[in-house]
Amino acid sequence: MLAIFKKEVAVYFLTPFGYVFMGLFLLLSGIVFSIYNLWGARGDIYGMFGVLNFVSIVIFPVLTMKLLAEEKRMATDQLLFSSPVTITSIILGKYFAALFVYLVTLCATGVYAAFIMIFSKTSLGAIIGSYVGFALLGAAYIAICLFASSLTDSQVTSAIIGFGFLFGFMIVGLLTNAIPFLFLKRVVSWFAILSKYEEFANGLLKIGPLVYYLSFAVGFVFLTIIVVKGRLREKGGAKHEKDRH
Repeated sequence: MLAIFKKEVAVYFLTPFGYVFMGLFLLLSGIVFSIYNLWGARGDIYGMFGVLNFVSIVIFPVLTMKLLAEEKRMATDQLLFSSPVTITSIILGKYFAALFVYLVTLCATGVYAAFIMIFSKTSLGAIIGSYVGFALLGAAYIAICLFASSLTDSQVTSAIIGFGFLFGFMIVGLLTNAIPFLFLKRVVSWFAILSKYEEFANGLLKIGPLVYYLSFAVGFVFLTIIVVKGRLREKGGAKHEKDRH
């Protein structure tokens, strides 16, 4: 897994994908910080992350769209997955590489947090909570978009599918209050991925939201492993039938 992780991190910084993601993220966060905090004279970081919560559904698919789709398009997936490294290790290596690039980018926004701490009365707990929550939200987003990348051999299609998933989860949160049936409302609200972030933004570091985001991440990584294994079995069976004829 470590070898895959190092390889994917290197690829991010040797190709435009990593820089495009980091550039978009830092550009958007800088614009929001300038408008909301500097020009608006507001002393909290909630506004910046509040806006980034919504624009992230566009930029996270950029980070992950090549991870598996490109391997499939170049027909190098069978070679990669037939190596001594297990499929699970390969998927995890790719996932943690994308997560690493994201966390490095998120840490770069710490200058905004430091500025707010110096010139306002915002509590350290609220800032730490916002960063922890956004890191966990990003971990879930990356897992969802990695799953999207496993469904196609086109990077563009992967990005579109990833955006569709993230947009769907965002819309679920907005529509939850319109559901009249309590049981159905509770079931649907579980998929309102943005709602749990508010507790972190308020400086509340609870086990529930932490487990929620980790469950999302683990669940979609697991689904990715299942999809990849299933695809390889299909290819193996097709090749066997071809050899027989």
